[in-house]
Amino acid sequence: MLQDIRDKSQGIVVKIIVGFIVVTFALFGVEALVKSFTSTDKVAKVDGTDITRAQMLQQADLQRRQLIAMSNGHVNPAMLQENVLQKNALNELIQGALIDNQIASLKLGVSDGQVNSYLLQNPQFQTDGKFDQTKYVNFIRTLGFTPLAFKNRVRESILSQQLERGVVNSDFVLPYQVDSIAQLQSQERSFDYVKFSLADQSEKTRVTDKELKAYYDEHKNEFKTPEQVKINYVELTAADFANKVKVTNEDLQEAYKAFVAGLPKEERKASHILIDNTHTEKQAKAILDKIKAQLAKGVSFADLAKEYSDDIGSKKKGGELGYITQGTMVKPFEDALFSMKKGQVKEVKTKFGWHLIKLEAIKDPKVPSLADKKAALEKQIVAKKAQEALFAAHENISDLAYASDQLKPLANEYGVKVQTSNYFSRDGGNNAITSNASVISAAFGDTVLKDGQNSDLIDLGDNKVVVIHLADHKPESVQSFEQAKKEVTSKLVQSKAEAAIMAQAKAAETAPSTKWTSVKLAKRGQDEIASLAFTMAQPEGKPVMDIKKLDDGDLVLIRLNKVQAGSDKASDRQEQAYGQYLRETESKMNLTSQNEWLKSKADIETNL
Repeated sequence: MLQDIRDKSQGIVVKIIVGFIVVTFALFGVEALVKSFTSTDKVAKVDGTDITRAQMLQQADLQRRQLIAMSNGHVNPAMLQENVLQKNALNELIQGALIDNQIASLKLGVSDGQVNSYLLQNPQFQTDGKFDQTKYVNFIRTLGFTPLAFKNRVRESILSQQLERGVVNSDFVLPYQVDSIAQLQSQERSFDYVKFSLADQSEKTRVTDKELKAYYDEHKNEFKTPEQVKINYVELTAADFANKVKVTNEDLQEAYKAFVAGLPKEERKASHILIDNTHTEKQAKAILDKIKAQLAKGVSFADLAKEYSDDIGSKKKGGELGYITQGTMVKPFEDALFSMKKGQVKEVKTKFGWHLIKLEAIKDPKVPSLADKKAALEKQIVAKKAQEALFAAHENISDLAYASDQLKPLANEYGVKVQTSNYFSRDGGNNAITSNASVISAAFGDTVLKDGQNSDLIDLGDNKVVVIHLADHKPESVQSFEQAKKEVTSKLVQSKAEAAIMAQAKAAETAPSTKWTSVKLAKRGQDEIASLAFTMAQPEGKPVMDIKKLDDGDLVLIRLNKVQAGSDKASDRQEQAYGQYLRETESKMNLTSQNEWLKSKADIETNL
């Protein structure tokens, strides 16, 4: 299976490496061997604390995994470029080192119990409200952590939150600040405006071939065919493992038990008469005896409930409580109800008082037989085992991808075909493989594009993985005039149209024939033009005019005539909303200021 590894192990380079390992191990022991393969390159130093290249690469990989997980694989590929990830990772590590030093100086701490409690109570790691070990382990694996490393990262996060809360909780908002916000928000503005349509002007705009050629010659660098690649790839899904798994009788029995356990539970329809705790036990017993005597004479339970029950919610309905499942009522009531036979009446004491309970009906869940459910259960078991088999195969898939500079051995191992994509750029292609951010990042990464090797295993989600290999590469190139003519025409027409409506807007500022549309006392945010009017300076003595651009490219000439101050006092509802907004804003500003202060007083060296 790993013949390629064996083939490659015969080379002279490999023999030299093996020799180096043997000598190192013999002379200095295993610790020296491990250190020789551990990157100790220093990329930064923060107050004497080194940040290594290995730490930076690990943090960059973590960021890549987090971006992909948060965006369900639809992250912008530009964000996954190695230089971008490494720069952001280094900045995070530097900031983390500064915070760690501050935490140490303040002697903050967190116990193992707090970390465990955080993990156990985190909804992300729960199923049906309980901690799910499998979900937890799968999550940390996707981030590339061991359980111990993840717990340490959580510990660091909790400590950082302690420091952050110390800053945030020190913020406060004064009443005048809230009133100032309320006054600005309730401000009203009166203005006139004229719109100039880009679409209408574009339809009227004409361009000649000579103008097009001149525009193309001047802006050639804007008309490029982007760099493109075509890839070969092997895609493996859980379905590819379905014919390799077996369903045992034990599997079926376990699945059937789980299915039955998940069925609706037995339901019991009950009515009751409550004699509440406002009565003494003696009084309650006397009333209950009276009710029982009337029941014995044939008086209906419902009529007696209407007359005697202290349960306001049910007495008008003759004491009817509807169908009840176990786990929904107080235990004494429930124990009595589920020990009764249909039509039986039973007395029980609870924290609410004394009850007479009548069991009206029993609804048993319909439980299909194993034979009836066998086909469906087998399908579920196969799907689950196939998923597990794919996950278990990840390491072998990675080994095969690394061992060869071709995809054929991997494809042969799992009985699938090597597929080929269409050309695609760094913006991605038009199918699920080539539009995936991780695939795009790998396709244009050094390993695949420059070194011509197979990629690492790429998890596509939905129980799919892929390994890719470069099939062809087209460098970026300038399009010919004929190739770019359609785009050149579009850009030139828009450019001329924009210039034309800008000239019209400027002329309208002083033209007596300008037809203005007036708006009186517009509120902030009532529409796009009003929002633009609120960005203008207040008029002093005479109107203020400005040309603004709308979202659709149209221009609008606005003449701001009057600004009317808002109310001086915020309502209770506004006060709460504005206060929250101000606290959050000030907290962010203070956290930023603290981080900048820590950075300014620290001794930071970077080598990247």
